[in-house]
Amino acid sequence: MERIMTDFIDNHFDEIKADLAELIAIPSESDDKEKVKEALRLALKQAEALGFRAYSVLDEQVGIVEMGEGPETLGILAHVDVVPAGDPAQWDSDPYKAEERDGRIYGRGTLDDKGLVVSSLYAMKAVKELGLPLHKRVQLIIGTQEEVEWTDMDEYVKQYPLPDYGFTPDGSYPICNIEKGYIDQIMEFDLTEEEPEGLYLKELEIGTAVNVVPGEAKAVLSDGSEIHVTGKACHSSQPEMGVNSIYILGEELKKKDLSENRLLKLLYAICEDFEGHYGDKLGLRSESDWYQGEFVHRNVLSPTILNAKDGKAEMAVNVRFPYGEDRYRVIDRLTLWAEEHGGKTVSVDSQHAVFVPKTSPFLKVFADAYEEVSGLKNEFVLEYGGTYAKAMPNIVSWGPLFPGDEDMCHQANEYIGSDALLISTKIFAEAIAGIVLSEESFK
Repeated sequence: MERIMTDFIDNHFDEIKADLAELIAIPSESDDKEKVKEALRLALKQAEALGFRAYSVLDEQVGIVEMGEGPETLGILAHVDVVPAGDPAQWDSDPYKAEERDGRIYGRGTLDDKGLVVSSLYAMKAVKELGLPLHKRVQLIIGTQEEVEWTDMDEYVKQYPLPDYGFTPDGSYPICNIEKGYIDQIMEFDLTEEEPEGLYLKELEIGTAVNVVPGEAKAVLSDGSEIHVTGKACHSSQPEMGVNSIYILGEELKKKDLSENRLLKLLYAICEDFEGHYGDKLGLRSESDWYQGEFVHRNVLSPTILNAKDGKAEMAVNVRFPYGEDRYRVIDRLTLWAEEHGGKTVSVDSQHAVFVPKTSPFLKVFADAYEEVSGLKNEFVLEYGGTYAKAMPNIVSWGPLFPGDEDMCHQANEYIGSDALLISTKIFAEAIAGIVLSEESFK
């Protein structure tokens, strides 16, 4: 049985890569609703071509691909929206043209998460090709707003039956049964004042998305001159993997003979209080990296957007907090910080941390599939980022990055390893088969 599925995936790997290239070619950045819908339609068309029932709901906010019937449903949660590609000059190839080189497939969304939409489709197809009775339903649930405020999944959870258990292939291996929560907090500052004498900081333009550490920053001075600095963009869940351009800009401006004004003081306060990632100077450093014997990490804070013009400034802070932390304590402390600097919180988007017990029966099937196909030993680990595992109960983050793989999520030159894509498809097929071909309950 395993050999049949493996052979099917090997024999159709060119089609997997071709379908992925089609999806990558659509620049479905989350805010471009028409392009996101176009990407969803294409994914559903690809599913129909593989013989699945595929349809959209909620005005094309969510797509559903189904196979099988039964009293339990295995859910696979993925998404077709992507973060902005950013400066094309930072890419070695067109971000919206999939390019395979050196054993890697490059393009925005290859890793997060279009590659895994296609992988999941072919994993389901490999199981279907066995021609055996399916005792469970499988639903691939495809979202369109995962990189922003989850309006898609929020509405879906309210209106539709949910799977009993499942995974989102939007993180790393082994099984991530614990996932950090997040806070996106937006603050505004009124910086109107009398124009200072001499040269001063007039405008700022920094950041592309709330969950991306900014790699570029621009300051405009009162004489019209501009200062550009470059850091390294990365996913805000692990800011240490990048270099925040806000902090670089702060250091660069210290070299200038600038008159002090409220905007400059705000920038320096951000650099002073947020640099270091862990909230030490904000009173938000976590007391421990552990919760009931499980590694959950700590509070991690990143300013990701800072725009200022005409005496007004907007700042976004992204927080990743561990299971066991009181997120409202964090929100209140950031609100107080804003007020101390003449600002206010204007919006907060937050999702809880995730904890799924290791003893859950369906996780045993996932663990066995991972070990059987990859030859690696399963463990239960922490997911640093935010995934659709938060959207529904009993969903874990699982794949596609293997231990030691480079994580280029949200960065220029995003890629997925060709081998990682191939092996992940085989792992998912083995797991799906282990669930749906059995009459046993895995609740």
